[in-house]
Amino acid sequence: MINWISVLLKKSYYKTKIIITFCSVTFLLVVLMTYTGYVFVKEMYLGQLSEKVNSVSALLASRINRNYLDLLDIGQPTVTTKNYFADIFSTYLNIEPGSHVFIFNKELRIIVHSDTSYLYGAKEPRLKLNEKEIFELGIEHSIASLPFKGDDDNWYLWGFRRLTENFWLGIRESASKLERVDQLAATFTYIGAAGIFFTLLLGLIIAKSISRPVDKLSEYSLQIGKGYFDVKTPQGMKGEFEALASAMNKMKNNLAEYQNEKEKMLAQIAHEIRNPLGGIELLAGLTKEDLQKNGMNTEYLEKIIREIHGLKKLITSFLEYGRPTPASPQKCNISIIVDEALENFTDQLKKKNINVEKRIYEETIRFDRGHLKQIFMNIITNSIELMNNGGNIIIESQSERNNWKISISDNGPGISYEDISSIFEPFFTTKKNGTGLGLAVCKKLCSENKAQITVENNKSGGTKFTISGVIENAGIDH
Repeated sequence: MINWISVLLKKSYYKTKIIITFCSVTFLLVVLMTYTGYVFVKEMYLGQLSEKVNSVSALLASRINRNYLDLLDIGQPTVTTKNYFADIFSTYLNIEPGSHVFIFNKELRIIVHSDTSYLYGAKEPRLKLNEKEIFELGIEHSIASLPFKGDDDNWYLWGFRRLTENFWLGIRESASKLERVDQLAATFTYIGAAGIFFTLLLGLIIAKSISRPVDKLSEYSLQIGKGYFDVKTPQGMKGEFEALASAMNKMKNNLAEYQNEKEKMLAQIAHEIRNPLGGIELLAGLTKEDLQKNGMNTEYLEKIIREIHGLKKLITSFLEYGRPTPASPQKCNISIIVDEALENFTDQLKKKNINVEKRIYEETIRFDRGHLKQIFMNIITNSIELMNNGGNIIIESQSERNNWKISISDNGPGISYEDISSIFEPFFTTKKNGTGLGLAVCKKLCSENKAQITVENNKSGGTKFTISGVIENAGIDH
């Protein structure tokens, strides 16, 4: 789980940060609003209920004749006294039938109760909870208690009013709407959860709207880094991203211009060197012929001529890399071009006992014929030089959706992990007499034809080069 989170943060750091920030802020706001809303509604309801209880207790107290209260001091109330208080209590109970009204004394014993099931002198245990507030009340003053749950699991509220030194009026008012307040809190929670969900969705949309241009610019810079200077600048950029895209486009143009100047200079240097080399080669050849006529040793001249041939080959590679022939893409038959390339290696393949297998499932692609043949020859040369006696080279082509792919695999020694990332760089070579330009030329020619080339080591051993591109509809040209 921790690894998954670390990978997610590494790949989508800002997107994840935006979403987490949005959700965290929303969660805190929802919790705060839910709690505040619940407390506000609850306090408002209890406040109104307390005011009602206090008002009712004051109203009922004002209707009680003090003489009847004095009678209560004498002892158990008579039937007449009970009826008197019942008449007073009924004015309120007719409006609130679920409520109770009663009178109790200092011992918190019931003297008169609207519910006839309460006996004279019975104790109401819950009054003990409000004992301090009850005894601190002044005469003709009222107070309401906190809500509590009765034996029937419903919410109630006490209201108390001190009538005399010895007697208090008590009211048990129903607080049933408190459950609705609790339900309202649950509703707030559901609304909050929905708010968090929509905030998460909004965070994803906002994060995507920010990360999408970043991804486009990242891919754009990656293509520039690979040397694809004809890649188009991402469209649809706004604000700061538009300015960044413009700056990257200028950078691309400057790099392309610098690359072009460098290639021109390389080609010019190669050309200037090749001309005198041709003269040296000619003079060395003539001198060799003269010495041979006189029966003299020509070993040193032969070494000179071999070195000149090596230099000319190197210069040709420079020219191929520095200024390749402009691509002229056309529909090519892969199998035919592979056969043409293999004709150049007949003796070498036979000498090393190397078998070549073709698996051509995608017959045609759009590519410059000469460039494709040169790529095949450079890769096959690389495989043959590295393989020992006996081996296999597999050339395979296939298509998937709108893309084509050609792979050239061998079962040679493969490429070391340290070297594989540098294999397409100019002048990088692991061969004793290599120029380091063969695979760099392959990459260059692929770029000229809007294709890509990659390399990897096979799990079973050997190397696999893959050339890939987009399928285009066009007529077949052999």
